[in-house]
Formats: sequence, C-alpha cells, structure tokens
Amino acid sequence: MSTLEDFDELRNDLFSHVDVLIQHSENYYVLCREAAKREPVDGGRAFNLIRRAVGHEIVSRLYRLIEDSNDATNFPLLMRMLNDDSILQLLMPSFNHDGRQSFADLVGLRDGVLEQFEDVQKSEYFQKVDVYRNRFVAHRVPSPRNLKRYPPSANVTELSSAELRWLTDSLAAIANRINYMSARSGFPAEDIARLAQFEAHALWNLKPPAEPDFLESFFDGDE
Repeated sequence: MSTLEDFDELRNDLFSHVDVLIQHSENYYVLCREAAKREPVDGGRAFNLIRRAVGHEIVSRLYRLIEDSNDATNFPLLMRMLNDDSILQLLMPSFNHDGRQSFADLVGLRDGVLEQFEDVQKSEYFQKVDVYRNRFVAHRVPSPRNLKRYPPSANVTELSSAELRWLTDSLAAIANRINYMSARSGFPAEDIARLAQFEAHALWNLKPPAEPDFLESFFDGDE
C-alpha cells in the first residue's frame, strides 16, 4: 500500500515536469508565430530548427507523462494511487482542514480526475502524439504498429501547436484539481505560462506580451 509520502513525492515530481512542459510550450508558441517571418532572413533556417527541436521535446514529454506502462513514473501511476481509497483517507485531514468538506466530496473530486485523465489518454490528440513520436522522434518507424488500434485521423505526419496545447492544458488542469484534493490549493499554471511568455519574448527580442487587464475581466460579468 502506498503511503502519503509516496503520493506526495510522485505528485511533486510529476507536477514539476508539467511546470517545465508549460514553459517549453509557451516558448514553442512564440517560435511558431515567428517562424514565417524569420524563415526568409539570415538565421531563419536555424530558428526553425530550434522550433522543430522544441516541438519534438514537447511531444516526448507529453508521451512519457501520459502513456500507460506499469514500470514508468507517469500520470497513470498517480491515477492508480488515487484510485485507492486508502490514499484518499490519508488526504482527508488536509482536504478537510476547515471542517467544511466530506469524504464523499473528496471521492467525487477523485472520480472526476480519473475520468478527465482517461479522456486525455483516449483523445485523438494523444493518439496523434503517439503516432508522430514513433515516426519522427523516437524509433523513426514510418508505419507505427499503434496505427492498427487508432482511427485514420491519428495517421499524421505533423502536429499543430493547438493540439499540443490542449494536452498540456489538460495536464495542468488535472494538476490543479489534485492539488485542491491534497491541500485545497491550486497549481499555478497561468503564472508559470505568463513568466515563460515574457522570457520567450525577451529571448527573441520581441515586444513584451500585453499585461492582462484585471479590472476589465472583473467587470465582464456585468455586461
């Protein structure tokens, strides 16, 4: 049986990888937006090589975090821990620190997380990542065997940044829900992304991204 220390160690390890994944992703979005403008000028080909390398790194990281193998340190292992009610019993004191939550509330959150991750694993986006990785990143197999169990839509030779963003955002949302279950706290995905955006713009000598207008978002609900 897993201990609370085992769970916390795995959770912290995986969420640190999600942190880095978000940073890579924000850099990749900037590279993709700049690619067409940079290609014709000096250094453009090198710029696009960097863009491709970052994209492949994101594909590799997503695959390793989501794929289901019993001997890997990945999200499926965390899901197996969460599926054990004895772990939920250990999480209950911190989850219910103010006496306002029940064990049924925690179970409901857990079941939602398991369902959300299953949707990620079964998504067309992850199927595409799996096929693309085998073709161009990992084993360089022109016709991966996994195509036999996937629909024709997974038979890809390229991936869009939007598809990679959906998987990254999904893992960040799962991390946020698990941190709430663990200690009624969140996962700072937006803060991580915002800092990475500024760093990417500074690295490539671009105008800094616009600061969010918090007052505008506050009054949106009155319209």
